[in-house]
Formats: sequence, structure tokens, C-alpha cells
Amino acid sequence: MIVRRAYFSEILRHLMLVLGGVIFLLALGAAVRATSTAQGAPIWVALALVPLFVGNALPYFFPVALMTSVVLAYGRMAADGEEVVLRAAGMTPWRLLQPALQAALLMAVVGYPVTNWVMPGIFTQMRTLSLRAKIAALENTNPSANEFQFKGLQMLWASRDPEGGFRDAVIALDSAISKDLAGGGVRLRADRVRMDVVGDELVFRFDRLRTLSDEGEESPWKASNSDGTWLRVDLASLVDNTELPRRLVKVHTSARLRERIVEEEDPLMVGRMRLVILQRWAGAAAAFPVALLGALIGWRLRRGGFLTGFAVALMVLLLVYYPVQFLGEGLLRSGRLGPALAAWLAPLCLLPISLILYLRNRAP
Repeated sequence: MIVRRAYFSEILRHLMLVLGGVIFLLALGAAVRATSTAQGAPIWVALALVPLFVGNALPYFFPVALMTSVVLAYGRMAADGEEVVLRAAGMTPWRLLQPALQAALLMAVVGYPVTNWVMPGIFTQMRTLSLRAKIAALENTNPSANEFQFKGLQMLWASRDPEGGFRDAVIALDSAISKDLAGGGVRLRADRVRMDVVGDELVFRFDRLRTLSDEGEESPWKASNSDGTWLRVDLASLVDNTELPRRLVKVHTSARLRERIVEEEDPLMVGRMRLVILQRWAGAAAAFPVALLGALIGWRLRRGGFLTGFAVALMVLLLVYYPVQFLGEGLLRSGRLGPALAAWLAPLCLLPISLILYLRNRAP
């Protein structure tokens, strides 16, 4: 018990250090992505997006962190000769592997709720903030830019005036996005354009408006006006639909996916939803072969260096685990595998490798 607690504590210590380093690197990348996504938005939007980006990517690094921490702990054990001493004292290799399996159990208990409940919620919040950032970019247009483009709307201008208006501006509008247009889209040009967000609408005020319709010479929209002209555009038509696309299945909890399976008529979509449900269980259970393989690799390496442990863990997962996982998804889409086998293919592929290494390490 003393030995198991000591090695379990060492694995947890390495696990916290590895996860801390991963979170730091992810936060740097998330800060860059959040800044570009929330350009023109208030600073709180970018700050709120950073932890969401980190939380969305972190679960994919759980296997890397677990295997790295186990490789480090068992590599140091072998390098210091503790393995030889403990086995000479009567401990079997299987008993020495128990701390790694305990760490795997902890990771599985944490991993499944994260993928099933936390990540769908994170995706929903990211989508809400991303939509808010797009609207904020309309409210606070980059002063150094001379154009912007959204779905169905493109605007270019020569300069800005002190009041925030756009001088000598050209706007291309799709008729589907505006309540004031009927028929095809139009291209508008005005000496000055004022743009404001009012409620759920984007309101344009044109001074000396000239229009050129996309429908041709006979269009009633070919006109000019020396007075002020107003145009209203529904914001919901410019940003992505707030409803989640039907093809996205990983953004729902398993309970919601089971409800959709009953309602779904497309066999391909049913297979994808079943795959996601089973992948969440398989991803949690994969912690056990990942930890077992990491311990056996650490014994073989007989080194306790961080860079070595991290490189070996990352190489094994990148060359074996993740490719097989993507292969299972591809075989499901082609109809060659069922959802169950496609979901469990990646964890199962680690078991033969672990068995071979265990048999080699079992001999004294």
C-alpha cells in the first residue's frame, strides 16, 4: 500500500504539471484566436472566449497528459532500479502496474462528464459569444480598415469622418437579408453612410444615394436620391443561424442524441449519433490501455526525463491511437463498420501492444 500510494502520488504530480503546461500553451493559442474572432468587440468578449477555447481543446490532450505522467513515473522507477528491488522483494509486475490503473480510473471518471456535459455547454457558449463578437464588430468597425464583409453584405469605403460615418461608400446587398428589398440584390453607392445597430436590426442612413440593381436595366431599384435614405437589415440574417446545424452531433449530450435517434430518419445520421455516444464511453475507457501502455513503455525506456516521456507519449498517440480513431470514423461513414466497433477500435488497438510489452517485462 505504501508503494502504491507513493507511485500514485507521483503520477498525479506529473499529471498536474503536464496539464498545467498544456493549458498554458492552449491559452496562448486561444488568446490569438480570440483576438482575431472578437476583433472590434469589447475586451470582455475576447477574455471570455479564451477559457472556452481552452476548455474545448483540453479533453483531446487528456490521453497525452496521462500517458506522459505514467511514462515519467515508471521511467524514473526503472532508471533508479526501484523496479528490480521491488520485484526482488516479491512484488509482481501486475501489482506494480496498479498505481497507473488507479490514475486511469481517475481520468476516466473525470473524462466522461467533461465530454458528455461540459463540452456541449462550452460549444454553445462559444457560439453565443462568437455571434456577439460579430455584432460588436459592426458596432465598432476597425478604424484602420476600409471594408468588411458578412453573409449577404459587403461594404467598402474611401475614408471615415469624425462622426464615424463612411465616405464614398459602396455596399452590395443580397435581397434575402433585408426587409426593405423585394426581388434581386442591389449595389448601392453614397457620398456618406451612417451605420448603427438598433435592437436586432442594422440600420443604414445614406446621403446622396445612387443604386445599381443586380436585376438589370428594368429594375425599379435603379434610382438616386439627394436626400437621406434609410435601409434596415435584420442582424440574424447577417450572422450564422443561432440554431445548431443538424449535421453537428458532438455538440449535444448523449441524452439529447438518444432523443434525436428516435426522431431521425437518415440512417447515416443515426450511425453518426450512435458513434458519438459510444465514443464518449470508449474515450473514458481508453484511459486504462493508455496508462498501462505508458507504464510498460516507461519500464522499457528506463528514463525519467520530461522531454523523453512527452515525446514518446505523443508519438505513440499520434501514430497509433488518433489515426485508428479517425480510421474508425471513416469506415463508419463508408458503411464498413458499425458504430460500436468504430468507437472502440482505437482503445482496442492499444491492448495487443500492451500485452506484448507486459509479457516481455514479466520475466525477471
